[in-house]
Amino acid sequence: MRAFAYFVLLLLVSLFFSALINYPLYNLLQESMSNGPHKLINTVAKLIAIPGFILIIRHFAIDNRIGLGYGLAKSEFLRDLLRGWLSGLLILMLLSAALILFGVRSVSIPAEAWLPLLLKTTLVALIGGLLIGFIEETFFRGGLFGAIRRDHGFAVTLLLSSLFYAGLHFIKPLPVSGDAAGAWYSGLLILSGAFVQFTEWQIADSFIALFGLGAFFAVVRERTGNIAYCIGAHAGFVFVIKIVRKFTDLNPDSTFNFMVGNYDGMIGYLSAAGLLIHTLIVYRFWRRPHAGRTVTQ
Repeated sequence: MRAFAYFVLLLLVSLFFSALINYPLYNLLQESMSNGPHKLINTVAKLIAIPGFILIIRHFAIDNRIGLGYGLAKSEFLRDLLRGWLSGLLILMLLSAALILFGVRSVSIPAEAWLPLLLKTTLVALIGGLLIGFIEETFFRGGLFGAIRRDHGFAVTLLLSSLFYAGLHFIKPLPVSGDAAGAWYSGLLILSGAFVQFTEWQIADSFIALFGLGAFFAVVRERTGNIAYCIGAHAGFVFVIKIVRKFTDLNPDSTFNFMVGNYDGMIGYLSAAGLLIHTLIVYRFWRRPHAGRTVTQ
């Protein structure tokens, strides 16, 4: 499990150094920031992790198009990306419709404001979804999955990569107050509370749903041999979530609120069940492509 250990170490080291420079960095940038210093920790850690990520994929000899899941010819890659996007769009639209039907979410925007808001939100959601899809899938199903898969079977790779993917979503640095907020070590204090959510049972439903999402992407990565479909599906998921959350709110009085978790008001036990069924179908009926579908290096 060397690859998994390397990625966990990369995560911890990146967070630690991000916390160390948090105080001077925030003082430098605070005039252009509307949020507190705790919001910087994760963002800066991602930037710090880039060199380490490159070193890891080089160590495991996957620092190439095929190794990272970009081995398809351009036309085929774009085709699979579009197929994935349409699939992600359909899956999340069905989930959203179910949540509205059960009264878990209700429309909160007046009808006359729909069109201008939809046009603006659609563009932002489309661009944001694609950016998130490319960045996260390159890291998780490209580097992380590829590195672990070199030394382990698919079952172990799915388990470890999905655990890492789900867990990363619940690292949430918390603000500090009082004199400690102005101390040079305030970043370390902020980071010390970043893992508190892992002790709370309230995240169980969202964690299971995100683990299921990671498992779905892992199965697609294994079956297709690339990450084009994963990128598209991820972008489609984000696209719908951004729009639905803009136009609807959680209904606190719904008797079906157990269907969603506290993470984003969208995913939870219902999405986990739907993903499980879809993942089993993909695993059963999809087969790895012929080697001829990949481009030469």
